[in-house]
Amino acid sequence: MPFNATDKLAYRIDEAVKASGLGRSFLYEKMAEGKLRSVKVGGRRLIMRSDLLDFLNQGGEPKPSLQAPSPFVPEAKVGLPANQLELPLKPRR
Repeated sequence: MPFNATDKLAYRIDEAVKASGLGRSFLYEKMAEGKLRSVKVGGRRLIMRSDLLDFLNQGGEPKPSLQAPSPFVPEAKVGLPANQLELPLKPRR
């Protein structure tokens, strides 16, 4: 049976863009606002399929949850407020 993207447990950002139809910068913005959960595994940012579906089903609003908060805690960067994430930017060519 061929592998299908819907079989994945988590999406890279470019895969989440294709799966959801939303823009890359929009997804990063929602992650920074805490409305869309993501995890960092190694050097890769992933969005769990269930979190993307919850985000879309709730109209972009975070789902109230009885689950424990995510163990993901963004690394603090010197000079940034505690609630602000630094997102990677690709250099323009």
